[in-house]
Amino acid sequence: MSNVDVEIYFSQFKEFFKENPSELKNLIGEGKPEDFFNEVYATVSRNYENGEELELTKKQIIEIVLKINQMGADDKVP
Repeated sequence: MSNVDVEIYFSQFKEFFKENPSELKNLIGEGKPEDFFNEVYATVSRNYENGEELELTKKQIIEIVLKINQMGADDKVP
């Protein structure tokens, strides 16, 4: 595999949510889409570097969603 594979997978992943914006909102909740996609790209790249499958696991997606929602929570003033 090459880095091209990372780009192709990420492009297809992002395109799905571009075509299905309500699915993205349902998945990420209050998180920011740009934070979500940045984290997805970083995780896919890490998977590649570690010789693992590029496709995100359910656990990885949950971790990303929790992380981006925590990012947003830090910005809010109580």
